[in-house]
Amino acid sequence: MKNGFIQSWPLIFLPVAVVLFFFFWLQFSSFEELYIQQTETELLGRARLLAYAARPLIEAGRMDEVQKLCRDEGGAVKSRITVIDANGKVLADSEEEPAQMDNHAMRPEILGALEAFRNGRAGAPIVRFSSTQGQRLIYCAYPVRIGNALYIFRSAFSIHQIDRMLSRVRMDIIFAVLLTALVAGGLSYIIFRTVSRPVLALCRASAKIAAGELDTRLPIPERGAIRELAESVSCMTEELKARINDISREKSERDAIFAALAEGVIVLDMEEQVIDINTAARRMFHLKDNPLGSPITGVVRNLEISEFIRKLREEKKPLESEFTVRLPEGTLQLRLRGSLVTWAGAQSGILLVIYDLTQLRRLENFRRDFVANVSHEIKTPLTVIRGAVETLRDGAIEEPESAARFMQIIELHSERLTSLVEDILSLSKLECHAVGEGYNFTVVGAALPVSTAMELAQPKAEAAGIKLTCTVESDPKIEADVQLLEQAVFNLIDNAIKHSGENREIQVRVREENDEAVIDVIDHGCGIPAEHLPRLFERFYRVDKARSRKAGGTGLGLAIVKHIMQLHRGRAEVSSRVGEGSTFSLRLPVVHS
Repeated sequence: MKNGFIQSWPLIFLPVAVVLFFFFWLQFSSFEELYIQQTETELLGRARLLAYAARPLIEAGRMDEVQKLCRDEGGAVKSRITVIDANGKVLADSEEEPAQMDNHAMRPEILGALEAFRNGRAGAPIVRFSSTQGQRLIYCAYPVRIGNALYIFRSAFSIHQIDRMLSRVRMDIIFAVLLTALVAGGLSYIIFRTVSRPVLALCRASAKIAAGELDTRLPIPERGAIRELAESVSCMTEELKARINDISREKSERDAIFAALAEGVIVLDMEEQVIDINTAARRMFHLKDNPLGSPITGVVRNLEISEFIRKLREEKKPLESEFTVRLPEGTLQLRLRGSLVTWAGAQSGILLVIYDLTQLRRLENFRRDFVANVSHEIKTPLTVIRGAVETLRDGAIEEPESAARFMQIIELHSERLTSLVEDILSLSKLECHAVGEGYNFTVVGAALPVSTAMELAQPKAEAAGIKLTCTVESDPKIEADVQLLEQAVFNLIDNAIKHSGENREIQVRVREENDEAVIDVIDHGCGIPAEHLPRLFERFYRVDKARSRKAGGTGLGLAIVKHIMQLHRGRAEVSSRVGEGSTFSLRLPVVHS
């Protein structure tokens, strides 16, 4: 602000200086004009007196005495007096010899006097530069008729002193103007310091507050009207700060709630452009960039959703519908609820709440498939058992051979039902418990559960004519529930026995790879087609259903293996080639002591 005042100083100084200069210059011009007029009047009076005194001498022809009279009178009044005839000849002069002087007929004052005489006026005063004297003079020529001749009595007065005095007055005027301007500038600066400075300080503080620095302290003067203004602005600032804090807190709470919602929320303006979107919606549609300001059709390319928004705007009431949206990342099953929102008493936007039902629908389909598969798996042995019981009731029980065969059928399918129920219970237990909860996890060597599982599977392998071999390349330490891991390895060996055929070999290998303990179960059976490998660990999934049922499997063994590995923070993998066999691998993290 000081710089601003310094820059505005010429704007203050120049008008004051110009006004004062013109004022004093006009006064000076008036003074000069008045002084010259007064001098001209005096010269005209002297010329008249001289004419009156010289008349008798001129009539008597005594020009010497006229010359003496001019010198005496000129010396007495310190003026130059000249007597000139009508032809311009100088007859007498108070300072020069008349005979040596030029003809004055063409002098301006002489011409003016003759013109004035013809017009009946007294004289013709004039101010001009005298080449004889080398300075400015005031001439006053007074024509007088003496006898038959016309004589001109001219008196002249040097205004050199007047010019010197006027020059001094001019300098005094300039000095006065400069002094006045300096005084005015000093007074302006004092006013600025005493009056404007608090206002400017208040303006600077207000600018900081307007820029968001609400903690800025306002300078409050000790007295005056500016103090009241500063106090009012200070109170306004505190109130503004409190309101902004409330609004910021409410916005933070709203943003936190908005971001934490599991449902996707999109807010559109009436031109259907996105003005707000939460994290769930961006995650739902796999949006990497913030789509604020983009049309909804560019964010979600789905005709059904566009039609839903159009219908919502037409009916102007809340609507709800369910859509299938296909994205490059996959297909989503969404439920969309929309309504018009009102701000400031007018409809200003569209609110869309999106529920992702994809997982729910997948779980429902899985539940239906699971119930159907369980029902089917249970129904088959129950039907066989019921048929055997009815046959025995109809008389087959009286026949020892038939009775024994049907009792064997009942026993076989009862065992199958028992295995199915046990597998279902095991799978349910694995799904319902968290990692480590309800289980005994200890640090053991990876070869321990493998050896136990092979002992359990050995009788079944011998009955099928299959050779079991185990190779321990290394015995890394793992954290595991030994019984669960035994069950996983046993399920893989049992599955290999069922699908290897007679006189084959099954190899079990324990090794360490990339900081993981790896247990491989390798068979040389018929192999698995590549299209079945991604779904092999699903419940009740069978590559060859007829062959799997004939082998006596429940369809849950590999699913149980997958869930056991998830509990151990590991994973199950499979690789296979048709006609060459399959390799099932269990990978678990190694524990370093």
